[in-house]
Amino acid sequence: MVAQSEEDFFVEVAHTPVAVLVTVAGELDADTAPKLAWHLERIDTESGVVVLDLAAVPFCDSVGLASFLTVVRRGVDVRVIGSRQVIRLMSLTGITDHVTLAASIAEAVPPDPGPR
Repeated sequence: MVAQSEEDFFVEVAHTPVAVLVTVAGELDADTAPKLAWHLERIDTESGVVVLDLAAVPFCDSVGLASFLTVVRRGVDVRVIGSRQVIRLMSLTGITDHVTLAASIAEAVPPDPGPR
């Protein structure tokens, strides 16, 4: 078994007028999930849509899933772009009933209504 280093996993959070985009890359497991959870805990539930881009996550375990379920439980509109493995795990566990799946960031991010 090859150990994953911190450099092999990252989380990036970007705010847009209509969504918070959280991009994750690397294996999402018991070692790395706390880093994602830390970022998600700081997202204001009034921020609108949270787009969770997991397309670059080749592996996710139950601890990884739990790390982003906290934001789902807070009632936030979560839209997930996932790798095939992540989507399969989410489907098997029933999480897909509580999030919106999208094929791309463009599909997941709602249109900007413009100036108010």
